[in-house]
Amino acid sequence: MSSRAVLDQVHSLAKIEGLEADPGAYAAAVADEIAAASSLAELEARDHELAVALAHIDTTMIRVMRVHLEHALADDTSIGGPTRSVFASTIGKYANDLPLLAERAREQAVRGGAKHPDDTATLVILAAQATLALREALRTPVLELVRALATATQPDAERNAIDRDRSDAERKKWSALRRDLETVVASPAHISSAPLATRLAALPEQIDEPPAGPEVSFADMIELD
Repeated sequence: MSSRAVLDQVHSLAKIEGLEADPGAYAAAVADEIAAASSLAELEARDHELAVALAHIDTTMIRVMRVHLEHALADDTSIGGPTRSVFASTIGKYANDLPLLAERAREQAVRGGAKHPDDTATLVILAAQATLALREALRTPVLELVRALATATQPDAERNAIDRDRSDAERKKWSALRRDLETVVASPAHISSAPLATRLAALPEQIDEPPAGPEVSFADMIELD
């Protein structure tokens, strides 16, 4: 099954529970689809594929949140379909601010005539927590894959950056890539900040030089003679 199919099949609570039982299946499918990359063009394509894989998780979470809300609020009409859709489509923005979501859910419940608006808000938060927990479970192994690939690429980037047989223009690109890889290894989510070409272009131009060799002593010179 393709990585996209792993997430695209999630349209019901049962499918969500199946994904929760094996969240690593998505990262494994992504890894299977990633081709070997050595040239700058290939590495740029790989970076894009990984960023898309992360974006697909967020898109899927909109659907997951909607399903959770439909079940949680099945007997509560105080928060209507349009508002539920808004909560679902913005769920990622509440990842670090669930109290704000609770406040807005309670306000909507009051407007909708809920008998117990606090209880309704709690149901929304429980749906959000379940959605965000699955998001994290899916993202973590994909980010680990991103870090592993970046780490494996670092030696080639370093070697190409100091290769004096390459043109200065090439070495500048490899130097920029080397520095970007350091950032990705430290924070894999960096790949979602912008396309690789944009990230590299934003870095100051630099040509890496090979490490200086040991100084030749007078005794060494005598031996060479």
